[in-house]
Amino acid sequence: MPILKGENLLGIITLLHDQPQHFNQDAADIMQITAAQIGGALENARLYSKLNESYRNLEKAKFEVEAYSKALDNEMAKGKKIQRDFLPRQIPGIPGWELAFYFHPARQVSGDFYDAFMLPEDLLGLVIADVCDKGVGSALFMALFRSLIRVFSGKISLQGVSVPGSTKTEPDSMGDYLYEALNAVSLTNDYIAEEHGEENMFATLFFGVLDPQTGKMAYVNGGHEPLLIVNQSGVKESLNPTGPVVGMLPAMEYQVKQVWIEPGDILLGYTDGVSEAMSPREQLFGKERISNLLRKPAPSASELIEQIKSELFVHIDNAPQFDDITMIALHREAY
Repeated sequence: MPILKGENLLGIITLLHDQPQHFNQDAADIMQITAAQIGGALENARLYSKLNESYRNLEKAKFEVEAYSKALDNEMAKGKKIQRDFLPRQIPGIPGWELAFYFHPARQVSGDFYDAFMLPEDLLGLVIADVCDKGVGSALFMALFRSLIRVFSGKISLQGVSVPGSTKTEPDSMGDYLYEALNAVSLTNDYIAEEHGEENMFATLFFGVLDPQTGKMAYVNGGHEPLLIVNQSGVKESLNPTGPVVGMLPAMEYQVKQVWIEPGDILLGYTDGVSEAMSPREQLFGKERISNLLRKPAPSASELIEQIKSELFVHIDNAPQFDDITMIALHREAY
């Protein structure tokens, strides 16, 4: 009796007896039913074996994915630590001035960055920037932008820059060194646009150079959110863009502006991750809310950032964070 599953022959059942004509049609019918049942059982066993093998392969694949994911997490953790190390560990201590920062990336690595560093002649360089896009690519360019600003503001050239950049100053502007320091923005723009133009990576960037003795600050704002100077009466002045975003096209023009930070004033800067933070109902935090908070600002840089941060995270609540959040504040203490 053949054991069949569809058209496939799985085996044969043979019945033997020493007496002729022992098996009748009833026995044959029973054996046919039995053969069909055995065929089903064999097919189920084959399918189970195949399924079991698939489970084993799936378990192996799961283990490999988990191992890869763990390795990737370790690499991302290293990248996060390296990027954190790019941010200033120690804020320059300047008598009569207070600097405060807040940095909260949306992912493990970020395109936002801030920087504060001393320049020759006891000048302070202050940077806040936001590289386009998210993730590893923007984090790598964040490191490049940060390094270029530091290098070029120290009068050191990098190979590959073929145009000197263009920076125009206002009448009665700062001395030669300050001019060269702020020219770092146009030099950085040219280097990124010429050497990495195919990646289409750019940044909104504010770079200010402060003379702590006088409170005079020269700055270039490359397409960044306006920085605000506030006092106890509210917003005193807005430092609007003086040129386009940095790194999109070579030979862009960036104008140098200057401003005075007087005793009691606080300079506040932030990235669009603050103003465009979403609530669970998909409502923006908004610049108007920031302006309302600044009508009666806190008395210090750190307290002002804490005040905005507190309101911001109440607004965000449990909504997903889509963009990096970065804030800087510089306070000139009252006499």
